[in-house]
Amino acid sequence: MKKRNGLFWLSLQNALFYCLTACTEYEQVPRAADTGQSPLAARIGGQEIRLEEIDNALQLALYDLAEMQYGLRVGKIYELADKKYHKQAVEILLPVPVPPRIELPGNSSLLRGNPKAPITISVFCSFQSPHCQSLQPVLRRLAEHYPGWTGQAHFDFPLKFHREGIPAAHAARCAAAQGAYSHYHDALYEQTPKLDGKFYAALAQRLQLDEFRFRQCLADADVRSKVLKDQAMAIDLGLNNVPVVLINGLYQKGPRTFEQYAYWVEGELRAMGVSPGAPYVWRDSGGVNDRNLPMTTLPLALVGVSASSVEENTKALIEVEQARTHYFTLGEQLLPNVSLLRLYDRFAVIDNRGSLERLPLRGEAGTDIPLTDSRPISEAARQRIEQPLGPGTRRLIEPSGVLTLGQEWLRKQLDQRELLEAKFTQAELALEGHHLLRLEGITDSEFFTGLGLQENDVLLRVNDSWVHSGQNTLWEALTSGRIVDVTLMRKGLPYRLQYVVEELGYFDEDAARGED
Repeated sequence: MKKRNGLFWLSLQNALFYCLTACTEYEQVPRAADTGQSPLAARIGGQEIRLEEIDNALQLALYDLAEMQYGLRVGKIYELADKKYHKQAVEILLPVPVPPRIELPGNSSLLRGNPKAPITISVFCSFQSPHCQSLQPVLRRLAEHYPGWTGQAHFDFPLKFHREGIPAAHAARCAAAQGAYSHYHDALYEQTPKLDGKFYAALAQRLQLDEFRFRQCLADADVRSKVLKDQAMAIDLGLNNVPVVLINGLYQKGPRTFEQYAYWVEGELRAMGVSPGAPYVWRDSGGVNDRNLPMTTLPLALVGVSASSVEENTKALIEVEQARTHYFTLGEQLLPNVSLLRLYDRFAVIDNRGSLERLPLRGEAGTDIPLTDSRPISEAARQRIEQPLGPGTRRLIEPSGVLTLGQEWLRKQLDQRELLEAKFTQAELALEGHHLLRLEGITDSEFFTGLGLQENDVLLRVNDSWVHSGQNTLWEALTSGRIVDVTLMRKGLPYRLQYVVEELGYFDEDAARGED
């Protein structure tokens, strides 16, 4: 029996090799003229088996092979251009393999972006996967590049060897129950290599979630069953690894570059008759174009937006009469006879004594940091941060994560500032006559873990300032009420993180005095 099985697998491998190099593609095989059926593939006990039946069962594996074949051919073309044609310009004429479109049997409750977007990017991932971790900046860039056109639906697919995969996904769903899925999701991926049971409650505390509700949720078997339901669905679909991304169902086994995903997103836009780059027109359920509403002249400033798929958790950070800054939920009164009606990522709609008016986000017309709860970085400051050597020089890498820090958690941590400062030691490298700063002895530090920092990280810049033994602006940046951008070196490679403080004005004494 073993010999026969061995011969079988050898024959299968030979057949596979032969087909990859010599077989005619099955679409080109003539169909039976009399029935219009797909070609006959085999007979089993006299029963005819059509090629369509076989290919439907193998559609994902066949597409993976087609992509591999395409990649090999393109690689060979560039090799020929390099060696035989003296690096002349290359124009690839091979057709790109079209991925199968998978219909999902269920929807995800874990949504980010526009829930009514015409393009849904479905993501099957595990919080313990380094490949899923590396995908996160790409997903953020897709959301930023196609605002309104795309929404993201997240599905849990913890693999069997990911010990913390199910517990992490369970904890993320508990954060979602309190409207904090996005923040919790991003923070988990910053901790991917070191996830453990102690981290989940500590992260909930940092995000200022209701700890009692969170711990109750962690013990809820029904929440765990939702994770397992996603996992079972992924297996039934034939997925066997992570990440897998479906763009309106179009199968993409990853991780991949932004450009690779964008190719299919823009293909979907063109199929709808939309030119890539066209602005998305946001409309409410009644079909009114809220973007065309007149801008309000009331003494209100929209400082930040915290969106959630749970409507009662959606809130806006609004400065009222240049004195006090509060979070407001939909329907809440801002001024006498003025209430918050609807909320988008760049503006709010208010009801001013029966008239609808638009309240834009303060600052630039837009920011490429999604749904932050802090003042955006100006374009000039952004350029100084991303191109520290000046305009026209190489840009820094994209941030690996945007982490939210709860105000109460941050206040508690900064009460120990002297102890925290002692964790910065001088590194061997020097800048402007000062030594760079390395973090040492932070393995068990709640503060540095909360910031996604690791042992032996060397800080380079905080926002647009260099960090060294002569100056460390991290503390002032954290209390500034603005987005904090940190660039560092980790194991010899550049790394970048961003932070936002959950509530603006906590460190603003004037704003605090103005509160009722």
